[in-house]
Amino acid sequence: MKEEVVRPRAQDREERKPKYIQNLMKKAEQRKWEQEIVYERKLVKERSKEDHLYADKDKFVTSAYKRKLAEQAKWMEEERLRQLREEKEDVS
Repeated sequence: MKEEVVRPRAQDREERKPKYIQNLMKKAEQRKWEQEIVYERKLVKERSKEDHLYADKDKFVTSAYKRKLAEQAKWMEEERLRQLREEKEDVS
C-alpha cells in the first residue's frame, strides 16, 4: 500500500521540469545580445575618432565578424517585430 503511494510521488518528481528556467535563459540571452550591441556601438565611436588616421588604408573584415553582424541585425529585427507585436496586443 505504501509503495503505491510513494511511487507516484517519485515519478512526479522525475517528470516535472523547472517552471521559470526557460524564461531566465531567454532573458539572459537577450541581455547578452543587448550588451554586445552596446559594446559594438562603443567601438564604432572610438574607431570613428581615429578614422582620419587610417583613411588611405584598406579595411578587412573576417567572415566570422560578418556572420556576427548579420546575426545581430537579425536579432535586432526580431526584437523590433516583437515590440511592435506587443504594442499592438497591448490593451491599455
